[in-house]
Amino acid sequence: MAMNAIPASGTRTAVAKVLMGISLCGGIAGPAAARTMTVPAAVLATVMTPGVLAGVCGLLLIALALCAYQLLRQRGQLRTLQQVQQAGNSDARLQALEQEKAALEQRLHEQAEAFAQLAHEDDLSGLPNRRAFDDALLREMASARREGRQLSLVVMSIDHLKQINDTWSRATGDLVLCEVGELLRSSLRASDMAARLGNKEFAVLLSNTALAEAERVCQRLQRLFGQYGQWGGHREGDIAVTFSAGAVQLGDDQAPVLFYQRAKRALTQAKQDGRARTCVA
Repeated sequence: MAMNAIPASGTRTAVAKVLMGISLCGGIAGPAAARTMTVPAAVLATVMTPGVLAGVCGLLLIALALCAYQLLRQRGQLRTLQQVQQAGNSDARLQALEQEKAALEQRLHEQAEAFAQLAHEDDLSGLPNRRAFDDALLREMASARREGRQLSLVVMSIDHLKQINDTWSRATGDLVLCEVGELLRSSLRASDMAARLGNKEFAVLLSNTALAEAERVCQRLQRLFGQYGQWGGHREGDIAVTFSAGAVQLGDDQAPVLFYQRAKRALTQAKQDGRARTCVA
């Protein structure tokens, strides 16, 4: 069967477009050559055979495939760049979260320390409270026995605190208790421990201290109380503050409560003997 004839003008146009497309996709000729390429009519008449047309179509398909490959490659590079950027953003977010976590843990640690301090500190005098004193007494008794050291305990009570409250106000009495705590804290050794056990009662643990020395410590404290003139924030001499005390040394006491009770009995004796004094037992 004879092949239908192809118009010469349409053929030239088609071939020119094919060659231009090949050149633009990086084929047999560059862009400049494509712009200046001309195809003689005689040559076109000679080469426009079915085989040549099939070859041209093949080259066109190859050019299109090359263009598609370049496009896919550029898209892949863009996707990779986006992934890198996303990874960088993820790292920044992760670092920010880690910093926030560290800050939160620090705040929680500080709050836990504050709560622990409140649980073991008297909120009025600032001294260790009864719970802290009980823990320290148990610990110091065990340590003294283990190391063969002396240990003395003083339990003291502020004399006539109710009278101070009734005469000057409860706020004045509270201020007196604060001043007692500060006086004890500033006048004892670092190895000693002063605590407020409740209301007007205080205790002092004297490490490495025999009973005679504990009694001298109480006498020195009595003098300091007498020399402190502005109790409760009032003028000097308006309020006089004294204390009664019972002092004991660790002996055969099998439990902290027995050790403490001996000191309490000595304190009761001091009150019965007229207050503002120390009794030893």
